Amino acid sequence: LGMRWAGLVVLLLLAAAPLASAFKAHEFRYCHDTSFCRRHRKFDGTKPEATYHLDTLAHGEGGASFVGKLTNQMDADRPLSLTVTALADGMIRVHINEEGAIHKRYEVQDVLVGDTATKPYSPKPTLTIDGGVATVTAGDRSIALDLAPSPFKAVVSLKGVPVVALNSRNLMKWETYKDKGAPGALEDITGDNDGLWEESFGAHRDSRPKGPSSVGMDISWPGFKHVYGLSERASSFSLGNSKGAGAARDEPYRLYNLDVFEYDVTPDRAHQPLYGAVPLMLSHSAKHSAGLLWLNAAETMIDVEDAPNGKDTHWFSESGVIDIFIMAAETPAEVQGQFALLVGTQFMPPLFSLGYHQCRWNYKDEQDVKSVDAKFDEHDIPYDVIWLDIEHTVGKRYMTWDRHLFPDPEGMQEDLASRGRKMVTIIDPHLKADQGYPVFAEAKKLGYFVRTADGGDFEGHCWPGGSSWLDYLSPQVRDYWASRFKTENYVGSTTQLYTWNDMNEPSVFNGPEITMQKDLKHAGNVEHRDIHNQYGFYMTMATFAGHHVLRPDRRPFILSRAFYAGSQRYVAVWTGDNMAKWEHLAAATPMLLQLSMTGIQFCGADVGGFFYNPEAELMVRWYQAAAYTPFFRGHAHIDTARREPWLFGEEAMGRIRSAIRTRYTIMPYLYTQFHRAHTLGTPIMRPLWFDFPADESTYAMDDAWMLGPALLIKPVSKSGVTTTNVYLPTGAPGSPPLKWYPFKGSNAGKAGLFKKLWGHLQGTGGSQHAGGSSVNAESSLDSGAPVFQRGGTIVPTRERARRSTAAMMGDPFTLHV
Repeated sequence: LGMRWAGLVVLLLLAAAPLASAFKAHEFRYCHDTSFCRRHRKFDGTKPEATYHLDTLAHGEGGASFVGKLTNQMDADRPLSLTVTALADGMIRVHINEEGAIHKRYEVQDVLVGDTATKPYSPKPTLTIDGGVATVTAGDRSIALDLAPSPFKAVVSLKGVPVVALNSRNLMKWETYKDKGAPGALEDITGDNDGLWEESFGAHRDSRPKGPSSVGMDISWPGFKHVYGLSERASSFSLGNSKGAGAARDEPYRLYNLDVFEYDVTPDRAHQPLYGAVPLMLSHSAKHSAGLLWLNAAETMIDVEDAPNGKDTHWFSESGVIDIFIMAAETPAEVQGQFALLVGTQFMPPLFSLGYHQCRWNYKDEQDVKSVDAKFDEHDIPYDVIWLDIEHTVGKRYMTWDRHLFPDPEGMQEDLASRGRKMVTIIDPHLKADQGYPVFAEAKKLGYFVRTADGGDFEGHCWPGGSSWLDYLSPQVRDYWASRFKTENYVGSTTQLYTWNDMNEPSVFNGPEITMQKDLKHAGNVEHRDIHNQYGFYMTMATFAGHHVLRPDRRPFILSRAFYAGSQRYVAVWTGDNMAKWEHLAAATPMLLQLSMTGIQFCGADVGGFFYNPEAELMVRWYQAAAYTPFFRGHAHIDTARREPWLFGEEAMGRIRSAIRTRYTIMPYLYTQFHRAHTLGTPIMRPLWFDFPADESTYAMDDAWMLGPALLIKPVSKSGVTTTNVYLPTGAPGSPPLKWYPFKGSNAGKAGLFKKLWGHLQGTGGSQHAGGSSVNAESSLDSGAPVFQRGGTIVPTRERARRSTAAMMGDPFTLHV
């Protein structure tokens, strides 16, 4: 009972804190708090006994791969196995594992799709050895991998030009498993011996029963001035240096899914991890594009610094193996296609989910929902989905309804559906520890929870107080979770109800860094440290299956805060607990570009900011920007003032209505881009250089984006702006001159269209601009954010104002040529 009261106090404090608190840096670890990070950063590759050498490479079984052994003097009796595979579609896989390890090393499961990761290039790749250097070449794509034996080094080339180099600085470090009493088990070659076998952070202790097991390697990008990726971060799209010249802070980028409260968007917090992790890095130049997937779900750190001819990076993970996929092609679109072949494409969403979503913590009861729904119609503002946060449940017991507040949830959902609208309810992973709660009681009986290091069911604190977490790593647990979505189990649900998986990093209020201890146990005796970044991935995989149980013939829609590589197959993602501040509106663009280019393409930021109260101008500008992002939702904290569009005055409401209507106007175009993402892996929202790869002036730009191939959007993210300078990219040298035109759909209305046409008829042509130039575009609150259409494109729209996407289905199309 005392623990429950303590949990209640914690929850009350957390509920009261948001509007008066800020990001608390001391709650989260940095490299100096993390022993494996310190060891890898101190390792300089100069000690001969730690240098890895490659034995002769030979054909593997069936001739599809090439295998060898890596050894060093320090662990001569513990060789590492090296497998190199030249994959179909011009990719190279480099896999390193520990032979004869006393503990099995975890390798990421369920992320790779189909047989792409194992299917060799056809015709079979060739192996040649010249002067001791082994070269693996993959046919007509001219992808080659040169492996130098001593010290071990690998260079990937595209048509003879190096694009990625592995271990060129000799920083490969592999901590082999040892018995604690074995010679050298208590010492590290760097001399930093603290934290090898146990480590503490604050009041939390990580027992680390298997000892140190981290792996790392340096990876260089010759010829590239910029590298991108490593979502999720609240920082610039192009990765700034984490050490050396130009570094805002001497701290590596960190991939470790966390519940970060009121995250900071200043440059010195660029390293700070957020809710999801995709260990993908991208690079681009005028001639080539490349990408690298570091397939490891443990905590991972990455250093970035300038090199004489490109960029140097250094990757290290706390456990697991080194499993690297290298992608290289002439265009960024091809690299994105390669990545999609590995981890899958964006799920094809139902059309309604591309409309506007209205959410807050919390719409308090059925009458509140009805009132908000009616007000949208009263003010002629379209929307498709209304959301319910945690307060709709019985004491935060998910998949229940508080019948005092929501006496007829089925009728409420069907009423919304009669106007073509849907409902989403929140379902978090923590289950209230209450034997009277069927979801918990049955899972407890079946032994389906994450376990402590000594084998008991883990219990921590979250919104309901004492809670346990399902072990979604287990297929049986995922099947159990999917079955809970049947209407006979989720009583009060209907086929019109969809799902929001929040807090699934997982968030544990009384855990280290507000998450799970690393020495907890999952199915197969896997430690949590090995799969931490996949926990949310597995939860949403199970929820996706549950939607198919509920609606076998309909597409699911699920929103998730946590994610990993491949999560795009199951969910949309939002950028979490942002703030009602202009700098957070500005930060949304690089954050969404980063997500989009790492495969998480159905993404958006909460309109208006989750924390604090936005003024009318900020609210209008956020709607005008978000209308052109893949996911479009307004959301707010429980302690903020109500902020439905009609509460900001008549003038602001008219501007918000215009922005939301613009979203519905471009729906046919947007839906087409989702189909391209689903079938080809092409990002919906992308940086300018994706479509204009030869225009080097765009490589560092992250304050504008392309929505598909036709529309360029430059949002307004400062107060008081009436004109905005917009750079309009140009094509490759020698290509026909590129022209740009203001897009009528950007809140211009019919009068704006007639004005534009009249200008053309008069020969003034004020709406035509040459590529490779900057223009000062009108961007008043009434005209909205500048949007330009690329010459040579056709944008389909639907111009009639309707209440939802369902109401638009029979409407005619307009083609903007």
